[in-house]
Amino acid sequence: MANPTVVLVPGAWHSPIHYAPLTQLLEAANHTVVTARLPSVGSSTPKDQSVANDASFIENKLLRPLMEQGKDVLLLMHSYGGCPGAVAAKGHSKKERMDAGQKGGIVGLVFLCAFLAGEGDSLKSKLPNQEHFPWVMENSQTSQLSVSDPGTVFYNDVPSAAAATAISHLALHAEPALSSPSGPPAWLDAAYDGKRAYLQTQSDNTIPFVAQDAMVKYSGVQWDVEVWETGHSPFLVRPEALAEWVVGRVRAYGV
Repeated sequence: MANPTVVLVPGAWHSPIHYAPLTQLLEAANHTVVTARLPSVGSSTPKDQSVANDASFIENKLLRPLMEQGKDVLLLMHSYGGCPGAVAAKGHSKKERMDAGQKGGIVGLVFLCAFLAGEGDSLKSKLPNQEHFPWVMENSQTSQLSVSDPGTVFYNDVPSAAAATAISHLALHAEPALSSPSGPPAWLDAAYDGKRAYLQTQSDNTIPFVAQDAMVKYSGVQWDVEVWETGHSPFLVRPEALAEWVVGRVRAYGV
């Protein structure tokens, strides 16, 4: 039986190239990795973007083609990617598909220092005063967002050369994707009981650890929680350990 495929959903401003150290290690461990830049990142039509649009892209371009081949999938989501990723996963668990007489499906949900948004919530609505973080720079004419100090925000514990490379690959992010409401998230569903994990990062300057911890504690469901002393990019700081942890989640959930 083939190993589950890992579908990796990048965060805001990020692209698959940022996760290359992790994806290469997962592939070396005999796991196919499928990923793509979200439509809200580097968009030529930023005002048309939304959580729903990103979720539709993940569901129809990344997940469905695999499930229609009968493949099992571990859904791995980073940062903002946790919002559209969880919406895209709705109704596609392996259990639900088996109950419907279908093969394949999502065997587990894994969140890397990611947002957990309830139905109707936007990322912006969960922030103090419903305003973007101070380090988010908005161009109101284009509806594009940039980051004032990405080295400090995203890569505070990443070696300087690797951080500079990562910064060079960042793209603008469409503001409506952070202010539009999320749909119902799959992580609330009983089908994922015992099959949802969250990696919390204690030195995170993007989503503070206290916020990550609160989202998990008040989610209303049980999680397998791992806590690391890293910033927001453990895939650049501890790629080997992260790959090992992800493979461990695959083995635990892909049964």
